[in-house]
Parts: sequence; C-alpha cells; structure tokens
Amino acid sequence: MSSHSPPAFINCIIALFEYKSTTNCRHTEEVSMDKELELSRQKLDLVTLGESSTYRLYSKGLVSEEVIKDDTMLVGGSGLSLCDSNDNSKLETNKALRNRSVLAHPEAPELAAIVQGLKWALKRGVKSIQFFCDDSIILDYVTGKAAPPNESIVAKLLEEVARRQTRFTSCQALPLRSRDISSVIKLARDAIASQTRWIEEGDDTNTEYETCPACYAHVSTRHKLEVRSGCFHRICFTCIRDCVSSQLARGDTVLCPYPGCEKELVLEDCRGVVDDDALNLIIHRKKEKAIPVLDRVYCPKPCCNFLMSDRDLIDPRQKKSVERTCVECGLCFCKKCQVPWHYKKTCDEFKKSQSYLTSDAALFESLVKTQGWIKCPQCATVVQKNGGCQRISCRYYWTFVIQTDIATTSFVTHVGLRVQGRKCHATAAPSKMSSPGESHKTRLLTC
Repeated sequence: MSSHSPPAFINCIIALFEYKSTTNCRHTEEVSMDKELELSRQKLDLVTLGESSTYRLYSKGLVSEEVIKDDTMLVGGSGLSLCDSNDNSKLETNKALRNRSVLAHPEAPELAAIVQGLKWALKRGVKSIQFFCDDSIILDYVTGKAAPPNESIVAKLLEEVARRQTRFTSCQALPLRSRDISSVIKLARDAIASQTRWIEEGDDTNTEYETCPACYAHVSTRHKLEVRSGCFHRICFTCIRDCVSSQLARGDTVLCPYPGCEKELVLEDCRGVVDDDALNLIIHRKKEKAIPVLDRVYCPKPCCNFLMSDRDLIDPRQKKSVERTCVECGLCFCKKCQVPWHYKKTCDEFKKSQSYLTSDAALFESLVKTQGWIKCPQCATVVQKNGGCQRISCRYYWTFVIQTDIATTSFVTHVGLRVQGRKCHATAAPSKMSSPGESHKTRLLTC
C-alpha cells in the first residue's frame, strides 16, 4: 500500500499555524518580560535612593455615579503616588475599585485605596513607609483611636491594612495637612473614566465613546474636555460651548457644567473649543473685576484698549503726574484726557487746542452731551435714564441722584457713596444733561 504525502496547501496551513503559535508565545513572553523589566526598573529607582529611606504614600479613593450608555451605576477608582522623603514624586499609578460592597460604603473607598497603595509599595521593594489620610475618621480607624462596626466592609479592610503594615520594617499613618493631592485625585478620576468607555459594535475605527454627564449624549473621548480646576469632570464640547455662551450675559465666572459642581472652568483650556472672542471677553471681565474701580486705566489707542491697574503704572517719583505708559503697546498717554501724551501742555491748555477738539475723546464727550447721557461722577460710566425714581446706580454700584427742575433739565445732586446690594438701574431713552453753566450740588445719600 503506497503512502501519499499531504497536499502542498495543507503543509502551508500547518506551517502557518505553527509559526503563529510560536509568534504568539514569543509575544506573550516578550510582554511578560517587559512587565518584569519595568517592575525591576521601578525597584532599581527606589533602591538607588537607599533601602533605608522612608517613602511617602499618598492615596485617594473615589466613587462616582456614572452614566454608561443608558445605565446609571457606581464606579470607583484609586489614585496612588509614591514619593521620597522630600515629597518628590517617584511613581504614580491608578487602579479600579470594583468591589460592590466597597463602592456602596462612604468610608470604604479610601481604605481600599490605602490597601492597594501598601500592596503596590511592597511589590516595589519599599521597606519603610508613611501613608497619609485626608479623612480624620479613616485616620482614627487606622491608628486604633476609633473602632468601626463589626462585620462591616470597613472592619475587613482595616484588618487587611493591619496585615500589610506588618510586612514593612516601619509603617506609620499620618494626617494629610497642607500638601496638594490634586494629581492623585486626577489619577483616581482617570481610573473611573477608563471604566465608562465603550466601543460601538461594528465600528472598524475602534473609537471609544463616553456619556456626557451634563447632556447624556454619547460622544467620542476626543470630543470631551476635562475640567482641570479640581473636579476633573469630562464634559462634551457642546456643553462647554453652551456653558460659556450662557455666561457671556451674566458675568465673569464660568462653572463646570456637571450638575451640582461649583468648580470654575479653566478658560485657557477652552481654546479651540469655544469662540476666542467670547473667551477673551470673559477673561477681560475677570481681570477687570480683580482691579478696584478707581484704579482701572485703559489704553486710549483704539486697536489696543488694554486694561491696567493705575497702581502699577504710577511712577513713585512723580505721583501727581497723569502721564502713563501702556504696558501692552507702549503708548505714552494722559490718564485724565485719555489721549496720547500732550507734551509741554497742561490738561486744561490741551483741551482748548485743536488737537483735542478733533480727538476721539472730545468726540465722545460731545456725543454724551448731544444724546443727553449721564456720566457717573465717580467712575465715569455712561448711563441713560427714561423714567422711574431719580436714584441711579452705575455698573460698579456708585449711586447718584438726578434732580429735575421746572425746565426738565437734569443734573447730578450726589456723588461719592457706594451702596452695595441696592440697585436702581435706569436704561433706554436718555434725559437731558445739565447746561454748562449750571451748578452741581453735592450731598451725602444716607439711605
């Protein structure tokens, strides 16, 4: 009986299968070797500083109610940072918290993070360690000053912490006082975010999606912005734009759109997501708010209009001078006249000259008088009045009173009192201004 060798194509398939098996084994071995090398490198980094060194462990366990697709569930994560005795960060990592009992207890996530951190430090060859607690209750539990309820998840975690502590030559629990652990909180938030992503079925691009916690839309992770001011919520671009747009008419503070969050958005992080003009306007308002009203100076150059604090511009050697120099464009100008500096002329002399009469400042003054608008005598804000009572508050809450005589000519009868919390804004059609020769009486408003 003659024997027949397998067809050539079968031999090819067998050879290909053997090659793939060998390649996969090699790949697995390489991955395992890479992990061992990385672990050895991390151990070496610690050993080079001295095995007797005392390291510091900072940990944070967080639990958040997250919407994943259309389901709401509790998701937990921990952030860990191992530092040397000088508080220089050496290693950082984050881990998921998946135990449902841990996620359901308010104190358990912090303890679970400590357990993970101590285990992580032991694997890296740390012998002496200090770990910090930012929760006084957790610290009392760990140090034995307080006892948790028996048979609780907290009691079980404390037993595990105690077991880990005995494996160190020195292990001490300390209160967290002044150190900023925002980087550790971010690691914990990243661990949570990594559990909320998914890939749509049939998506060949392997694009990861997340649910926006503000609008519940399913968006790509590339179309979300992380709020870096401390909460680290991940919000979709559309909600960020809507949030900034809604704040344009309200003020200078833009809060994170996450429901109930009171952290401010870092406006510079929104570049490329939100319209630059809108961002610049809000940033300008924040800067304006930080400078006292009477110290605000604007560059009179139309294409500059840079805001400055007069205290920073005053020359100590010439405190009475009204000459200022813009720190943005370098223009030398008169603070009082709001025009380029008038050399060899006083302000009164310059206002009689042809140069001033044709300047933008003079044209604006003429417009104010022509339209019957009123300037706040204290901060020079222009306001209008079309009815109501005679008390007006400018945008900076300086309050003044307008009195009208028989000829219906309005004039200011009060300046100088700043009334907080009492507004009497009057806008729309303006009333008439006082005539140049009319006296401006001044009295103190006591109401």
